[in-house]
Amino acid sequence: MVVSFDTPGIECEVGRVRGQRGSMSGTTYTGDEKRLPDLECPPLPTGVAPGGHGGSHGHLMNEFVTAILKDRKPLVDLAMALNLTVPGIVAHQSAVNGGESRKIPVFA
Repeated sequence: MVVSFDTPGIECEVGRVRGQRGSMSGTTYTGDEKRLPDLECPPLPTGVAPGGHGGSHGHLMNEFVTAILKDRKPLVDLAMALNLTVPGIVAHQSAVNGGESRKIPVFA
């Protein structure tokens, strides 16, 4: 992930994934098209804007509300959200303490 709001050039938040058979930068894929998963998202309900971070906010909200209405586990549940967020918090704590090694908890 790259976030840049205070450097000369383009301000951005960008996610990049690179592998031996292809790479993804934002919504641009380079590689073997046959290996690319289906990236289509279901359409958002009328009146719901995609929102920030490449349009993810509207889709995350819609998935969460749909999971509640259909009484099912959401795609991003509490454990996944913590496993995606806590490493950044622990990394910050490590940096504040001079790069001290810290364990990152795993949530189930």
